[in-house]
Amino acid sequence: MMNRIKRLQRILVKENLDLLLISFLPHVRYLSGYSGTNGLILIFCDGAAFLTDFRYQQQVKEQVKNVRVMIAERDLFSSLSNLPQLKGKRIKMGFEAEHLNCKTYQRLEKLLPNCLLVPTENLIGTLIVKKDRSELEKIKKAIEITDQVFSEILDFIKPGIKELDLSAEMEYRMKRYGSSTPYFETIVASGKRSAQPHGVASSKKIQKNEFVTFDFGAVFDGYTADLTRTVVVGKANRKQKKVYNIVLKAQRRAISRAKPQMKACDLDRTAREVIKTAGYDKYFGHGLGHGIGVLIHDNPAVNPTNQQLLEPGMVITIEPGIYIPNWGGVRIEDDVLITQRGCEVLTTAERELIEL
Repeated sequence: MMNRIKRLQRILVKENLDLLLISFLPHVRYLSGYSGTNGLILIFCDGAAFLTDFRYQQQVKEQVKNVRVMIAERDLFSSLSNLPQLKGKRIKMGFEAEHLNCKTYQRLEKLLPNCLLVPTENLIGTLIVKKDRSELEKIKKAIEITDQVFSEILDFIKPGIKELDLSAEMEYRMKRYGSSTPYFETIVASGKRSAQPHGVASSKKIQKNEFVTFDFGAVFDGYTADLTRTVVVGKANRKQKKVYNIVLKAQRRAISRAKPQMKACDLDRTAREVIKTAGYDKYFGHGLGHGIGVLIHDNPAVNPTNQQLLEPGMVITIEPGIYIPNWGGVRIEDDVLITQRGCEVLTTAERELIEL
């Protein structure tokens, strides 16, 4: 954790900031290891301070190292004025503009009249976008749990079972194998509902010869996986096979082309062109993928407009899809590590069409 803090301190010097206030819990965890639900961390150019309340004082002893810890009232912001580093004149304090609401900003102005509040964007994002060895180990463990649950849930899929029953079984099994609460609600969408990219599980009963799309991910020690698979209950018809194979071809093309120094938009284009050539481009309305880690949707966004370059150490999803209203849809998603020479697919679940 100290290496991450030191890297951020160097950024503060470049940005001419005296300190940075971090209140977004995934970023707090990234910098401190803290997994509780009430915490702030302040990064100074020569140190750091962590604030939480009485409920977590034992937890921080176990999780937060090499950082000064303060046990405050539950309203942590009101305790900031007690910090000696904030008692000087015209201190430039950065804050995460994307994660601090207007009401809290106005409170800070009153609580810290000597501080000049400076909105910042993506300072921590520049750090978390590339994963170190310990982060990759946690992501791989989350993926291992996710792959295992998918292989097991196949035995439960049959006509008459409710989508909600499948999602409940999946979430139970993820926790049983070591996952904390998933960052997003498990998607189970069957039949015509599979045309909804984010069709969370409903009370609908699965019917024979339908598509069923699963999108879910375990979380291990704060790091997430993200896997999507579409299967057919029964035998796939000709159109189902055609659409599925177009999506599979698009995904394979993107995986084969992914490499460092490639623009995210160019990677998106490699898959989108396959779907466009097949005549289904109007049914692919989202980006090809996104980064994952301590956030389920992180940089880089792999979409038609993002010019950001892929770099070794980034973990992204590659998830093309085709969604046809009143018929159904297919999405195939894998988690991919950008390497020095290309990419490595981390997920292992079967990608060929599964007929149950």
